Amino acid sequence: MTSVSSPIDLNSDYVDNLRRERDRFVALAFCAADILFETEPNLKISYAAGATVALTGTAPEDIVGESLLDIIAPADRPLIGELIRGMSSAKRLDPVSVHLLSAKGPTPPLLLTGYLLPDIPDSMFFALRLGSSAEMTNPIEEAGRDPATGLFQTTAFVRRASERLKTAQADGEDLSLTMVRLQDFADLFSRLDPEAGDILLKTIAACLRVNAAPGETVGRFDDSNYGLIHKQDVDIDDLQERIAFHLMAADPEDRGINVAAGTVTTDVADVPDADLVKAVHYSIKRFCEESDPEMAVNGISENLHSQVHATSRKMSNFREIVSASSFDVAFQPIVEIITGKTSHYEALARFSGGSDRSPYELITFAENTGLICDFDFAMCRKLLDLLSETNRTGQRYKIAMNLSGRSVGNVAFLSALQDLLKEHSDLREQLIIEITESARVRDLEMANRFIQNLRASGHIVCLDDFGAGASALRYLHHLDVDVVKIDGQYIRGAQNDRKMRAFLKSISNLCTELGIQTVAEMVEDEAIIDILTDCGIQYGQGYFFGKPSAEISSFSPVRPRLSSATPKAGNIPLRPKIGE
Repeated sequence: MTSVSSPIDLNSDYVDNLRRERDRFVALAFCAADILFETEPNLKISYAAGATVALTGTAPEDIVGESLLDIIAPADRPLIGELIRGMSSAKRLDPVSVHLLSAKGPTPPLLLTGYLLPDIPDSMFFALRLGSSAEMTNPIEEAGRDPATGLFQTTAFVRRASERLKTAQADGEDLSLTMVRLQDFADLFSRLDPEAGDILLKTIAACLRVNAAPGETVGRFDDSNYGLIHKQDVDIDDLQERIAFHLMAADPEDRGINVAAGTVTTDVADVPDADLVKAVHYSIKRFCEESDPEMAVNGISENLHSQVHATSRKMSNFREIVSASSFDVAFQPIVEIITGKTSHYEALARFSGGSDRSPYELITFAENTGLICDFDFAMCRKLLDLLSETNRTGQRYKIAMNLSGRSVGNVAFLSALQDLLKEHSDLREQLIIEITESARVRDLEMANRFIQNLRASGHIVCLDDFGAGASALRYLHHLDVDVVKIDGQYIRGAQNDRKMRAFLKSISNLCTELGIQTVAEMVEDEAIIDILTDCGIQYGQGYFFGKPSAEISSFSPVRPRLSSATPKAGNIPLRPKIGE
């Protein structure tokens, strides 16, 4: 007779198996964790296990019933709260550094991870473990990240966002771009102590991250402006409210600030990848530069689609202009103030062909979209051809060519430019290099090496738009140049403002000590001449000496300035005068 196990024995085996299965999973969990928590949806802890006594001084059974957030150090609560709030079914909470509370204060940093099982929607599962210092390191030190939040800075975000929009559209995924403006954030931030400010920035970043599409698609562009790529079903109104809540909670004066957001979805399928990157960058830059938050938001909401496509078209048109060299050059004289002799001429771009934009607008557009390198190269080639032609007629002019700070930072461009200049080595002393937009120069050491190569080979180098600010002094400290061209605002202001005149004189004196020659911009009338000579400024440029003209030979000599103010002995430059 075959024996049959009793129902009780079967149940006992079944229970034993369940226990072994449970213990196996717990053991496996502890292979990667020191503490395990299960919570209800409201984060009330329903199960606790692990080294809670060693780390917090509290037994697991005594933690049950507490809120998970209540046992986390206050400084970490806003960030962790937002990250947990963003968890969805079958989605893992990526490891994040957190401190628990203990009788002795916050614990050492722990790595917190979490998971929400679709089959158990009423429970959330969390694991914490001690980790190495390397594991605790946030990737904020990665190139292109904002050190305060770990979010991508503008250039890195634009690349990531453009790639994500392209791949999403190809995969049939609907994504949107939202720009967020925290109006007057700098004022609120100034009311916070350093720790509170750090917590607030990380909390804002968490709010954005939990709403963003997968793939690191959040950026911080400056103190007040952020952006994220997200799925179209994301509730942006709720996102604004969450950020506003944290801003108000952090404000010691309970004032808070306005949070504005604009969202757009655009078809990018027919936009070339390189153009998309530059167009998105251009649109973000315009958003950040618009001081009125309503106009900024409306602009991004209503116009990004048209901006991306219009920018792509403008870029294509500009490339055609550059490749065909179908732009003109106007010349404006730079004059030695005491003698009235023309030293050299600045070459200024002029665009025809039906363009409805000023030269300044087009050059600024090229700066902002990264096309300025192509234009600078084309201008250099055109000027070298012009100098070769005029030399053959017996007219040896000196011409200053504008070279963008952005171009100076482009290694490939510098290599190509140096090759071009070598082909015309006989013209080096006639071509002056005038560096504009110096604020765009990121690597000053590399830029100075390039400048010294130019000077050593015979070119005079000028630093344009020089001012009295700390950044100007920084450039002058790192960049050894022959000439500085002083920003026109100081020249205009010196006529009626003693303080501005003092600034002008101090700039001149500094340059004198360094053996650097000085040029004053925007010399519009004779009234300013005595001030310039009194300040020791050697050269002037402006309508008083001549308006820009397409004919370089059209300028008449200026009457010598017989002023009682004569150049100081210290103004004798270390190198020959610009026009010699």
